[in-house]
Amino acid sequence: MKSLSQIEPRTPIASLPFTIASPGSYYLTGNLTGLAGTNGITVTSGDVTLDLNGFALLGVSNSATGIQVAGAANPCTNVAIRNGTVRGWGGSGVAAYYAVNAIVEHLTASGNQGDGINTGTGGLVRDCVVSSCGGGIDVSASTVRDCTVSYCTNYGISVAGGSVSSCTVVNSIWSGISVGGSSPPGALIMDNTCYGNNTANSSDNAGIYVFSSGNRIEGNHVSWSYNAGIYINSAYQNNVVIRNTVISTINGSNFAPLSLPGSQVMGPIISTSGFITNANPWANFSF
Repeated sequence: MKSLSQIEPRTPIASLPFTIASPGSYYLTGNLTGLAGTNGITVTSGDVTLDLNGFALLGVSNSATGIQVAGAANPCTNVAIRNGTVRGWGGSGVAAYYAVNAIVEHLTASGNQGDGINTGTGGLVRDCVVSSCGGGIDVSASTVRDCTVSYCTNYGISVAGGSVSSCTVVNSIWSGISVGGSSPPGALIMDNTCYGNNTANSSDNAGIYVFSSGNRIEGNHVSWSYNAGIYINSAYQNNVVIRNTVISTINGSNFAPLSLPGSQVMGPIISTSGFITNANPWANFSF
């Protein structure tokens, strides 16, 4: 006969608030509602897997963060959070900005006043949906892929180093994808779709806004952004901008759809209709 711990070796979480202070695997037993003034789940240990098991962590008025991973003084390493919903928290949905090698996947974060999801160095955010949060997804030297972000009151996706690929960002008040920060390596921003971003009509934001050097902006489709589709701050240089399509920017009299001042590395910009030939395989398209 197997013991219960052999049949289900994970630790159940049946009420909030809950602190994970030891390595191991943890799971929700049902939808759980938080309390005002506290986090839902606080992780203070590395080598942790938290499976929401298809259930939801529900915030209340004046609650803190849905899932908080310990901070800068003692970063947690190798934390995985997956499979559920984090909704309605007064802080962020998932705050793992100081974690190292964190994985957040198959998660929905909605209606949180802070970021939907943030992770630290070496992290991976994939197959997540973020909507109607303060910020969308915020990462440093990490990977974001196959995510959808919509109607955030700040940026959609913010990245300092790392990569953002195959994501869709819709109707952020600030930039759809913001590329910059203190991380020295450049980021790869590739094959994303950005629609209707920078609804604040800010001159310092765009569909994709770049304020660092040495990034590669490739193969993105950007449409109906305010001020500019892709905009590089002129203080930065050596950004590679190729094979992007920018269509129908709003208030385009202030900025060209592709606004690329300074010393950048660019494919030619094609802005007239007609046939595409192999003479310009790295061309950007602007209409």
